[in-house]
Amino acid sequence: MHQKNQQIVHVWDLPTRFFHWALAFCVIAAFFTIKAAGTTEGWIANSGIMWIDWHLKFGYCVLSLILFRIIWGFTGSYYARFSQFIKGPAIIAQYLKGAYQSPGHNPIGALSVIALLAVFGFQAFSGLFTTDDIFTEGPLAHLNSAFSKTMSSLHRSNEPVMIILFALHILAIIYYRIFKKQNLVATMVSGTTQIPSQASQNIKSASDNLRIRIMGFITLLITSGFVYWISTLGASSGGSFY
Repeated sequence: MHQKNQQIVHVWDLPTRFFHWALAFCVIAAFFTIKAAGTTEGWIANSGIMWIDWHLKFGYCVLSLILFRIIWGFTGSYYARFSQFIKGPAIIAQYLKGAYQSPGHNPIGALSVIALLAVFGFQAFSGLFTTDDIFTEGPLAHLNSAFSKTMSSLHRSNEPVMIILFALHILAIIYYRIFKKQNLVATMVSGTTQIPSQASQNIKSASDNLRIRIMGFITLLITSGFVYWISTLGASSGGSFY
């Protein structure tokens, strides 16, 4: 139940919410599976799980999700579009002065979104070319050995950057919850947020109807199919994404 003098506004469509939580799960899973694969007993666990195989599967999922979000940034509902939340220096300055508000990503949060897409997207892309020269390699590692070596090095070097960005993302959520009284997690779960009724007349509500959900499902099928096709191009299906 919303509070008195508060209006509920729909912000995030279901495909955007699915992307957010699926990406978080796949990134965490990919991180822990590659760490498990690096342990003495982790290459083939006692249970028979090949952690490196699971790692690359989660890596492929990350790449599929990143490609989906890029496309969805142009075709999704109102607040999911890049044109809505990516702002220039003037708007960023207004936001820092408290003169700009939006139910969706704020101008600073937008920079975080772009950074996350770029860093995690690069990690997934570089994983296609990585090789350990022993057990496994990405499906495109065979195309150019020098490029593969460079991508393998950058792939490893990018890990601390991802950890820092992930930590900053969590800290931002905590900051907004404690100091600004905004529950960003609840909004990303329900897709809705509350704003003062007097301000709701100038606020657009995002669409989250059947058409939007079907569009999102088809878009994800396309990106997943494309990534699956890429995964079949190598001599082996191996390849570390973290």
